[in-house]
Amino acid sequence: MILDVHRAGSEVGYDKFQRLMLDEIQALISFDSACWGNVVTDPFALDNPRLFNCDESISTAFRQLWPQDCFFAALAAEPGLTINLSDQETRARLASSDICGELGKHYGIASVLGTLRAKPVSAHYEFLVLWRNDPMNPFSEADRQGMQLLMPHLMQAQWLACQCAIFKDARRRSGNWCVADAWGFVHHATPGFVNALNGHWPGWRGSQLPTTMLEYARMGQPFQSGPLTIDVAAKGELLHLEVRAIGALDRLSPREREIAQRYARGETHSAIALALAISPATVRNHLAHCFHKLGVSNKAELALIHFHKGAQGSRRQM
Repeated sequence: MILDVHRAGSEVGYDKFQRLMLDEIQALISFDSACWGNVVTDPFALDNPRLFNCDESISTAFRQLWPQDCFFAALAAEPGLTINLSDQETRARLASSDICGELGKHYGIASVLGTLRAKPVSAHYEFLVLWRNDPMNPFSEADRQGMQLLMPHLMQAQWLACQCAIFKDARRRSGNWCVADAWGFVHHATPGFVNALNGHWPGWRGSQLPTTMLEYARMGQPFQSGPLTIDVAAKGELLHLEVRAIGALDRLSPREREIAQRYARGETHSAIALALAISPATVRNHLAHCFHKLGVSNKAELALIHFHKGAQGSRRQM
């Protein structure tokens, strides 16, 4: 089955991966319903989880109960450990659990098997919870061990399926990029992307996109703030965000860039001053700053940088 899991990562579409894997799991560990999703613990936030064979209203119940639920706390305390609420010792320790109390009674859940694992780089967890409805057929210790063995392989294969959905060659790319969903949850991210956003939003933890960026991402528009520019591409139900490489002219302020471009095209100090309603002395001061930031000493070198960047932009558009 582990071989099938990894094969599915490269051959099955990302949107079909979880459904197929649950069919595979059910052949090994029978269950009546399941929930597969991502969660942030501090502060608590639950993304739009995938539900299987259960009412959609259970998502709302999760959001209300899991922040205070001791079953979830037990999962978060030992990431990677599969917990079986059918185990007598565990059940006694988590007797007050809302998940096996209120949720169990309302939805007819008798047994719970759950695993939560930390995602690399991004600051959130992926979880999978299986439920059985028959109180006479609880999950066994063998079921618990099987799920614990499978979970890291499921995560790795899903990561590969995600790459296949984003990149045609399905190879891990270098660079500063991330994959997020429409709710802003970051599913995968490179260290470079996390560092770039931390430089712009100190303290950003890598679990959810900043609100202002998410608004642009949902519209498929590039996000730009200061020197930071992030390109966005929709890939099915996923969003691919990549930090645009900073070119030489990106080091300049908007006013400096405009003056530098006009000067590189051959306009005189006086013509630039007249067009921008500033003095020729101010134009000279701006150009001095431009020369210093770009490491050039004359108009010819400035023009070379300007026209080289323009040619690159034209090729990207083609």
